[in-house]
Amino acid sequence: MSTNALYDSLKQRLADGEWLAGQRMPSIRKLAAAGHSYHDAVSAYARLVSEGELTAFAGRGYFVTSRAAQIAVSHDPQSMDGDPLFKLLQGGQHYTKLGCGWLPPEWRDTDSLAKAIRRTARLEQSSLAEYGDILGHLPMRKQLCVHMKRQTRVDARPSQVITTLGATQALDLIARLLLKPGDQVFVDEPGNGNLIRLIQLAGGQVIGIPRTQDGPDIEAMQAHLATHRIKAFFCNSTFHNPTGGNISPHNAFKVLRLAIEHEFYVVEDDVYGDFSPGVRQTFAELDNLERVIYIGSFSKCLSASLRVGYIACAQELIEPLTRLKLLTCVAVPAFCERFVNTILSDGTYARHMKDVQQRLISQQVQTQKLLLERGWRFDIEPQGGMFIWAYHPELANLQALIARLEQQKILLMPGSAFAVGRDYQRYARINCTHFSQAVAQHFTVKSS
Repeated sequence: MSTNALYDSLKQRLADGEWLAGQRMPSIRKLAAAGHSYHDAVSAYARLVSEGELTAFAGRGYFVTSRAAQIAVSHDPQSMDGDPLFKLLQGGQHYTKLGCGWLPPEWRDTDSLAKAIRRTARLEQSSLAEYGDILGHLPMRKQLCVHMKRQTRVDARPSQVITTLGATQALDLIARLLLKPGDQVFVDEPGNGNLIRLIQLAGGQVIGIPRTQDGPDIEAMQAHLATHRIKAFFCNSTFHNPTGGNISPHNAFKVLRLAIEHEFYVVEDDVYGDFSPGVRQTFAELDNLERVIYIGSFSKCLSASLRVGYIACAQELIEPLTRLKLLTCVAVPAFCERFVNTILSDGTYARHMKDVQQRLISQQVQTQKLLLERGWRFDIEPQGGMFIWAYHPELANLQALIARLEQQKILLMPGSAFAVGRDYQRYARINCTHFSQAVAQHFTVKSS
């Protein structure tokens, strides 16, 4: 059988469902033993990998890529046109980015940040040209430990902290480290759409756990754990994306008890945590980084262009995470890390966040009031943070509204972008920091 014939045969068998997503394919050696040449087998698999049908893992072989991952790795640029996140990122300044996950420019204390940048540049000129420490700038990692202790009561050592290019890279590194094809993973539902795709790209099978007022639905977790093994639970703890809710102490305790009993990791994505004006409840505080892997970031609070995040975890995970970081990005820009160290050390960050926290509480109250007056409802009523997960009882599907808003240069994030398997067509994520009286007029629903 020629290379093309072997390729055609394998592709057809994949299309027929002979091998399922996450399943390991026959080895090169096994194909050769069946009468195919080594070269033909390697060439056929390489072609299937290039098309996104298979994923190659060094030392483990070839695995069937999930359908969602095939879509995510598509090289067709036209496939991005309908992606709501792509629209938000590509939209110019003339758009009101109501569905985005970041603060508006006018909420940033750019004068203070600019002063800190100039001060850092004077004192750390070598960092403008050099690679940074692969683990992260040590003085900054020390400041991060102080920051976590003050904000979350987590007692971490600098040797337990590694910096990343924002929270997205942190999630990617952790997924690569923990997961092998076919592993089942819990995530919040609704939840971070990018995270869902990252897990699928790593070969993981995503299981959505409904989000309640108190946090993850414990009964749903227990029901699935009764018959399945779970490798990890990726979860927002504070000002959850997209509902804006927080975890309660008793909910966090029950989740951790399940994690210990069933031996899975809790990956705590706390990128919105610093928006909380007081000490917040975290999984990491109760566990002190034994089964919890904690993620923080400054991109949401300071600047979307400042890609500095961090992972705090058990000591034994630091070396494999460092190896993955070295392979994927080498290091976080040294100057950015020194800048963050400057604003943590001199109190600039704390002063900036105190102002942001109070503005968020006020803006949440105002936005909820404007939406409620127009008949909109929320399953969870956030007490701060950016997000509101809203629906209108008279609208079963928000697609038409979203299209009308886009014509008015207002970009909204549809509920479907946060789904694993549930139908959220009637929901949308609203960023209250971009909401106003003028925008509110477009949310008036006329009864038919």
